[in-house]
Amino acid sequence: MNDVAKIVLALYVLYIGFLPRATADDQADWQVLFNGKDLTGWDGDPRFWSVQDGAIRGETTLTKLPLHNTFLIWRGGEFQDFILKIKFRIRNGNSGIQYLSMEFDKWRISGYQAEVENAPGKVGFLYHEAGRGWLTDVGDFMVIDKQGRKSVISKVADKDELIKAGYYKEKDWNEYIIITHGNHIVHYLNGYQTIELIDNDRLADPNDRKGATRSGLLALQIHIGPPMLVEFKDIYIKHLEPKYGDTVLLFNGKDLDNWQVKGDKEKSKWAVGTAKMSPDNPKLLVNEDSHGEMLNLASENGDSMDIYTKEKFGDCHIELQLMVPKGSNSGIYIMGEYEIQVLDSYGKEKMGQGDMGALYGAAPPAVNACKKPGQWQKYIIEFQAPAFDNDGKKIRNAKFLKVELNGQVLHENLEMPGQTPGGLTGKEAPIGPLMFQGNHGPVAFRNIVIKPVLK
Repeated sequence: MNDVAKIVLALYVLYIGFLPRATADDQADWQVLFNGKDLTGWDGDPRFWSVQDGAIRGETTLTKLPLHNTFLIWRGGEFQDFILKIKFRIRNGNSGIQYLSMEFDKWRISGYQAEVENAPGKVGFLYHEAGRGWLTDVGDFMVIDKQGRKSVISKVADKDELIKAGYYKEKDWNEYIIITHGNHIVHYLNGYQTIELIDNDRLADPNDRKGATRSGLLALQIHIGPPMLVEFKDIYIKHLEPKYGDTVLLFNGKDLDNWQVKGDKEKSKWAVGTAKMSPDNPKLLVNEDSHGEMLNLASENGDSMDIYTKEKFGDCHIELQLMVPKGSNSGIYIMGEYEIQVLDSYGKEKMGQGDMGALYGAAPPAVNACKKPGQWQKYIIEFQAPAFDNDGKKIRNAKFLKVELNGQVLHENLEMPGQTPGGLTGKEAPIGPLMFQGNHGPVAFRNIVIKPVLK
């Protein structure tokens, strides 16, 4: 923020109202799918499936091999829009966790599969069993269009860095978290995001399995081939309200056609490429490639312009990743008017209303979740737009229902009695664009998605 904005803030009436920490209420929302004792609720070929030492055990031997991939199926009903938590340990062979799937023959399944195998760099990827085959590699953000064409838009993580960080523990217990909501799927493995998919393909049916699915069965796989042993335990599912429409990708990774510069376009330093912190000056970003990320290649003094989406939204859920170099300053303006601060606050002990994750001038973040400069960070924002009557009089304030940064909750249910300074118009409205501040310092964004709330 500039000095003028700070002066305005002095007059402004403040209203303080990977994964999030679970509360007791949150835990009550989880359905237990495995009791740790027997296969109650599950159905599969008894030659291969059993329970031992508190875990579901899938095992084949040289004298007991399946003729095709076979599955242990949850018979408690189909699921749609959920968060699934499940731990697995695989000694050898190949397995998978099926979801949003259909049964086309006894104990045979088609649908999305989270890969399970002792292969760092492969475990965590997304496959379509008995359907479209490979969908999304580890590290990729994939979009499938209505014609079934696949495009890698960007990266959710660097595969080599994931392996180096130990995202997978070989022959040990690992935890998947799988999130599905409409056309949007995300995998986490041991807290590391491994893939993201927006699947806009035609919908599959029992006679055409080569399409997307929105609901379906949950199952565990034994893969055809040499003898194998896989175990599963601690299986929980949380149902999500189907209150959002399909996920919309706001940046296609190729161009800025869906974005508009605020002010003089000639002064804009926004570009498309791949961001890295400059090796010569850690306060700057450099562009190392031609696609995937939105970069503001401003100087330290922020000699660029703000940029915003051409499309407007009201109540919504927003997810995005961002990178800031050392000491840099930017902002995310929801509806173009309500700023969530972007700042290099790494290592700071006492956070203020101008630090990373603050609702600028209104509330500091509950914790400092800021990563080191040059690292990708992830915001998840749930926002309720202000409401107005037929005469244009405001009858409900805007509200940040939840703001998370890197898996930590920063704000919940915080009302905004008015817009923050430095916004697009300086006026509140029922809908507005998403805007990124560009006139304060270099910053990069990627994987920018929004889910409008259904009315």
